[in-house]
Amino acid sequence: MERKQLYQLHSREYEHKFDRIALETLEKTPGIKSVVKKFNKHAIERDSRLIFSGSCLKVTERSFPYIYELLEEVCRNLYLKNIPDLYLQPGDEVNAFSTGSENPLIVLNSGTIDSLSSEELLYVLGHEVGHIKSGHLLYHELAKIIPYIGEIAGSATPLGIGKILSKGLKYPLIHWTKMSQFSADRAGMLACQDLDSVMSTLMKISGLPKKYTQQISNDVFINQAKNFKNFDYNSLNSMDKILLSLDDKHSWSIMRAAELLKWFESGKYGQVLEKHSLESVKEINSSFYCLSCGFELLREDNFCPGCGERIGRR
Repeated sequence: MERKQLYQLHSREYEHKFDRIALETLEKTPGIKSVVKKFNKHAIERDSRLIFSGSCLKVTERSFPYIYELLEEVCRNLYLKNIPDLYLQPGDEVNAFSTGSENPLIVLNSGTIDSLSSEELLYVLGHEVGHIKSGHLLYHELAKIIPYIGEIAGSATPLGIGKILSKGLKYPLIHWTKMSQFSADRAGMLACQDLDSVMSTLMKISGLPKKYTQQISNDVFINQAKNFKNFDYNSLNSMDKILLSLDDKHSWSIMRAAELLKWFESGKYGQVLEKHSLESVKEINSSFYCLSCGFELLREDNFCPGCGERIGRR
């Protein structure tokens, strides 16, 4: 199928309300600004890059041209200027993640390549590029290391982070990380532009055995997701939300599919495709542009939706 490049696409246009609300709550949490200020993201990013470049296969135009071309298409479709590095690591399950806030990279399990079609890979890569485009990775990095800092440092750390954690930073940070998946799923769908491929990927992530791939249709999975639509996350009490957010053993792929179906059926997905097609893009006058790539910015942007750079002087 022929997919559209979404010119001048802004991450705010596919942002999920749960993502936005959780982020607003996180940024109001006492101590978050202090942690971000003290967080040595450069050291963490350097170590992550060292680990993956020293242990995993890098995807390039020469080594894995098929996969690299898919990544290029995803970045074109989502209007991301800088193509992130991509690595393959051993692993049979369908899984991927992105890391590094200043110079991000994406890591795919090798089993993801074996298990997914081209369209399904576009969705998975688009999900990770969506995190990058939305500027999610700085807080994602914090969410990864804060539990370990809390265990090691306690309340006596020289940085004072242990004391901050005791005030309840850990939960809102991990909670937002979960909610950010909804926005990234929408980016993945805009990248592959095929609902069936998105649903089949989420079904595989849910644990579909390879021997049943040709025997179980998407309709079965979609029906389960639609039955889940009645779930109202906002109606849960605080303790339920904490327990659900701290659960890192499950992908919540059924919930994610249900949220994507709502967005698709609301017509908003189609509106984004139409608005950002080449035929629909018009010149927009604005005095706010990214100094790195020239992308038009909103006043509230902290990261450039075009290249992922942190916004400073405009």
